[in-house]
Amino acid sequence: MSFPAQTTGLGVAAKIAVAGNLSGNTKPGYNNLVLSVSGVNAPSTFQLNPQLEDVAGNEVTAGTQFTLTAVANSSVAALVLTAAAAGGVYTGTITGGGSNALAGTTFIVAGFQDAPNNGEFIATASTSTTLTLSNPNSVAETHAATATYEEGTAVYTGTITGGGSNAFAGETFVVAGFTGANNNGTFIATASSTTTLTLENAAATAETHAATATAQESGNALTFVEYGFKTITPSQATGPNGSPTQHNIATVSATGLVTAVAQGGTVVEVSYPTFNNSVGDVVSSGNIMNGLPINKVYAELNVTVLP
Repeated sequence: MSFPAQTTGLGVAAKIAVAGNLSGNTKPGYNNLVLSVSGVNAPSTFQLNPQLEDVAGNEVTAGTQFTLTAVANSSVAALVLTAAAAGGVYTGTITGGGSNALAGTTFIVAGFQDAPNNGEFIATASTSTTLTLSNPNSVAETHAATATYEEGTAVYTGTITGGGSNAFAGETFVVAGFTGANNNGTFIATASSTTTLTLENAAATAETHAATATAQESGNALTFVEYGFKTITPSQATGPNGSPTQHNIATVSATGLVTAVAQGGTVVEVSYPTFNNSVGDVVSSGNIMNGLPINKVYAELNVTVLP
């Protein structure tokens, strides 16, 4: 007998904790959510924030997992700057800075001739060529300088699918599996390629070992489905010949945003596969469970939609 390869490492000893907007559960595994079509009697939308937990109640990250093979010693990474401007805008080669990926990171600027341009500042925005720092005293100057991360970085080697062109800069990763505890932990990526992941880990030491890096933001495998329908009578129907039609009581997006549609009651289910996503899928297009794995853990919310 053979079994599908387990991809989450959870098996059935796991649960999903998902809160509604009312306190108190009426049944184990269920929670309560009240919405309003008009938005007057209750909110018209509610963003679900499910937490995947192991049997001990520890939160588990449900992101994309990459295979690592080695980590290098930590080093202090420095960005090359060529100019400063009023308002804290610095120009240079800002590796991994696209789409404000470095916002919130602390940098130490050094090398400018005008003293107000040097110092320790927090980044408020970034692109691949500019770094905006919280320095209201900066002045215009063209000169070679550097912006050094306050915390050292370490380069992890492995198979980083989709990591080219610093695609994962700014994302948070959970590293596990290295022998040295200092190489494991939760770190923010400052750069990435298809074979390397540069993480903010000032304590890393060189090691070759099988390990993993799990992205917290991307590849989330949680799925959402809403079960309830409301039948509209012929006199109310807008379909051809006034025939009865069915409408959702609420809808739920792929990211867990629940939106009120019609007055009534329904159930929203949040699920996560315990094995490979493709194993046991219901493929019938007429089934509401189409595409969702059978082998899963799940939680349900009782949803009441008011006028």
